[in-house]
Amino acid sequence: MRILIAEPDTMARRVLETALTQWSHQVTSCSDGAEACQVLQGQGAPELAILDWSLPSMDGRLVCREVKQAGPSRPYTILLTAPDLQQDPLEGLEAGADDCLIKPVDASQLQLRLKAAQRFLEVQGELAAARDQLRRTESMDPLTGLWNRAASLGQLAQEIFRAKREGTPLGVVLVDLDDFKYLNDTHGYQTGDAVLREVAQRLRGSLRPYDGLGRYGGDEFLLLLPSCDFHMAVNVAERVRASIAAMPVKLECGTIPVTVSAGVSAISRPAEMRDPDAFVRAAETALYDARQPTRDRVEAAVNGSFLNISA
Repeated sequence: MRILIAEPDTMARRVLETALTQWSHQVTSCSDGAEACQVLQGQGAPELAILDWSLPSMDGRLVCREVKQAGPSRPYTILLTAPDLQQDPLEGLEAGADDCLIKPVDASQLQLRLKAAQRFLEVQGELAAARDQLRRTESMDPLTGLWNRAASLGQLAQEIFRAKREGTPLGVVLVDLDDFKYLNDTHGYQTGDAVLREVAQRLRGSLRPYDGLGRYGGDEFLLLLPSCDFHMAVNVAERVRASIAAMPVKLECGTIPVTVSAGVSAISRPAEMRDPDAFVRAAETALYDARQPTRDRVEAAVNGSFLNISA
């Protein structure tokens, strides 16, 4: 483990350093509470900290209390106490320490506490990984692996907030597969699912790494384009439309020609930023117009009017 020792007594600190190094731990040391707090709250913080109660500038209890506020991913803390100095271990635990050891530190007791701490951290890591996986599963469309509708709208809300804060434009494109019901009725739902997965891959390949992509509905995809003004968003939509139309989808049953229509909405000035529903409604209206009377087109909502790009 990566361990921080915060101990003002030079001799006691060296004894701990020697023991922990011999036990194959990576050790960092300091003698000041404020410095220890800074290390534990910084990037790449140690997994565990051994803190003396009587640290200068900021005692060990205060360090534990500050570190505890970092949440479940915080380092594990062991507080060193001296009962003869009225340092009650129970008070240390109430202050936020995960464990306490009475000084002078017994080597076998320290090893025992470190093994318990390591097991705790491993379980904590497994729980965090399970939570992350559950969060991804809840926000993911199982067929395409993209964001689902709720996650797409949540990401759009975040992009609107970022655009307002940074004063940058934002574009939204709603893409819909043409005649998808006919494809399902003719070739079956398994073929329809395969086409959706292929289109999702092509869309992902047409976007920048930091663009957003989600499955908004049955055969609709929502593209989030940070820093894209109206003309840039239209160009992206047209590139997406052309790339999908250019190559039929190859399946075991043969090749199936696929085209999409797209509706674009974009705002260039932060003062004009709208809520997620307004963005999507504008793109939906443009998409509806793109599908009338023909398909395989891009339409854009511009101040309430529409501009045909692909005709």
